[in-house]
Amino acid sequence: MRIADEIIKSVGFVSCDTDPLRYAGTAFIVQVPYDETSGCLHLVTAKHVADAVGADFVIGFNGKDGQPLFVKSGGVPWYFHPTESDSVDAAVIPFASSRIHDYDISPIPVQIFADEARINEYDIGLGDEIFSVGLFTRYFGRTTLIPIVRTGNIAMMPNEPVPLGQFGLTEAYLIEGRSIGGLSGSPVFCRNTVKIPGFNEQGQVKHMAGVGQIHLLGLVHGHWDLPVNFSESEQSEAVNMGVSIVIPAKKIQEILYSPDLVQARNEAFQRIVPHDK
Repeated sequence: MRIADEIIKSVGFVSCDTDPLRYAGTAFIVQVPYDETSGCLHLVTAKHVADAVGADFVIGFNGKDGQPLFVKSGGVPWYFHPTESDSVDAAVIPFASSRIHDYDISPIPVQIFADEARINEYDIGLGDEIFSVGLFTRYFGRTTLIPIVRTGNIAMMPNEPVPLGQFGLTEAYLIEGRSIGGLSGSPVFCRNTVKIPGFNEQGQVKHMAGVGQIHLLGLVHGHWDLPVNFSESEQSEAVNMGVSIVIPAKKIQEILYSPDLVQARNEAFQRIVPHDK
């Protein structure tokens, strides 16, 4: 499955504001519509990544000239889930830069978020293909920032909360796709399965399976950990477990439309958009 370049351009690498930069994880750009002709950009990552880099962090994207460009946060605080901040590993911050037109970025529209309505409409479920795009800490490029793509399948979509370590019980999906440290905060996309009708030699209707549209399934929390004291028999299992935890897109959506962030968007637009007198 070929990944569109626009998807690759939605991610950036996050670091504490240090010299040299030490990337702690991945963040991605989403766009929330403000009215029929304009929208607002936001940066999304995992809450544990946001906690690690704090309010003074640096986000790196590639510029249109191929060179990395970096934005300092300037101490703007992160927004967390309005009612479940302790259990939802997701964080959002408005994204703005005076050099925005120099960045080679492609935001993810909130319209493709796999919320419950979209999951039902496209019958997204177990076995559907997924891929994540993010930081590979062992090599992320020398003269340009190079994301890595990991692929897999949806393995479990529990109808009950799952244990998530320090975050306790929370809504999450499990995917067959090994995670590494730098992938924390990475966007996870899925493609729904479509049935394509055809006919056999006897003229009977038969169906072939194919992949459909791209949807944002959520973001990478991390891989499923075994206890520190796991047994010898579980050591080989740990190598082959390959299960990662995904925070659902609807949880990100709930942050994006939380009252405080909606108010901040409105106030920002009122400052920059001219109004008729």
